[in-house]
Amino acid sequence: MQAVAAVLLGIAAGALYTVSPLTAWCAALAAIVLTTAGRGLPVSERRALKIVLVAALVARLAAIGAIFVVNTPMHDDESVGMLSGDEAYGLSRALRTRDVMTGVPVTQYDYFVASDEYGRNTYITLLTGVELLFGPTPYSMRLLNVLLFTIAAILLFRTTRSAFGSLPAFSGLIVMMFLPTLFYWSISLLKEPLYLLGTTLVITGVIATVRATAWRERAGPWIAAIAGLALVSGLRPGAYMLTMLGLGCGLVGLIYFSSSVRFRIAAAVAAVLLIVTAASQPAAQQRITSALESTAKTHAGHVFTVGHAYTLLDEGFYVNAVSAAASTLTLTADEAARYAVRAALSFITVPLPWQLASTRELSYLPEQMIWYLMMALLPVGLVAGWRRDPIVTSLLAGYTLPTAAALALTNGNVGTLLRLRGIVIPYLIWLSAVGFCAALQRMAVRTATT
Repeated sequence: MQAVAAVLLGIAAGALYTVSPLTAWCAALAAIVLTTAGRGLPVSERRALKIVLVAALVARLAAIGAIFVVNTPMHDDESVGMLSGDEAYGLSRALRTRDVMTGVPVTQYDYFVASDEYGRNTYITLLTGVELLFGPTPYSMRLLNVLLFTIAAILLFRTTRSAFGSLPAFSGLIVMMFLPTLFYWSISLLKEPLYLLGTTLVITGVIATVRATAWRERAGPWIAAIAGLALVSGLRPGAYMLTMLGLGCGLVGLIYFSSSVRFRIAAAVAAVLLIVTAASQPAAQQRITSALESTAKTHAGHVFTVGHAYTLLDEGFYVNAVSAAASTLTLTADEAARYAVRAALSFITVPLPWQLASTRELSYLPEQMIWYLMMALLPVGLVAGWRRDPIVTSLLAGYTLPTAAALALTNGNVGTLLRLRGIVIPYLIWLSAVGFCAALQRMAVRTATT
């Protein structure tokens, strides 16, 4: 019987590899990921982790299968007829580049798309390499993105488990694997899963490097952090600077809150005086205002794109539709201050429930409620997380600050904000999970004492 089973398994594997080689490689990689994800954990936790991961992978396989069935009538030679937006552009460009490199008859436009600097990034390079090796792969590439996303989630789970305990880690993992926006991310043909993996390698690599007690133990995490930084640098303009600023914010917060009370008070007073003094200087005011004018131009450009827009500037700035490159927008100090405050609030509140303008947006309402709950639990999680592990808490929180600020100041489209807000959500999830567990513990203690 074992021999028969082995033969049947071999036939099935061969058939799978013939039909879709990348799917076969993804299946092998998934087996390795599931086997190693719980290494070193107690038996009960390994079993629970495997249940969560298998359930998440099965749900994603079912979703990808549903996409295939629904889009079957729209399939064509390039298999991009069922796609739109960035997914269609990325796959189409990779296929055109593949045709150029393999000598398939092409047009001058194909050469233009393949060599165009616009839209060039590390993910397009990866997608092109996959197309060259395995041929058109609109569905198995989704499986690869699922694995990239899952590996990032496991790295965060392992890091937060050692920092905060198993309950917050499992709570964060469940939310991350099944939150609708992140679920869609993971099965898409977008660069977000690769970006998430890159930033996760940076954060977890730095955390492991700081925690290590010997130089030999720091080599692997340090290499992983550098690899992650190189990865994200090629995915988005300004990603290198935002990542480094995020790490800097985390390390500054770690140093500040780890110091004595006297030092924190003195540092806070010095920072306030420095900010007030700098802000009172005309040259400094002009630099700050000019920087905000630049982001405001980008924001206004998003407002005039197709979709559901929201505004951050005073109403008079939206009279004439103009692109960011052609904008001559200028701000006074008061206008810039109002714009910055509205941007910060919008990042947390948009879209408010009564602002939902379509059936598609209404379907997002449950996740928006989860987002509000996360924001409410975040302060509790920061305090509780700091008490358990200041390093992890500081770096997770610090990384999100510059990216959140950049997103808040430059967006003006609800759909774009919801998609890009997902860049920081994976890291806020774990801090909110710590806050959730801390709140449950407080409620249990109060109930026991009454």
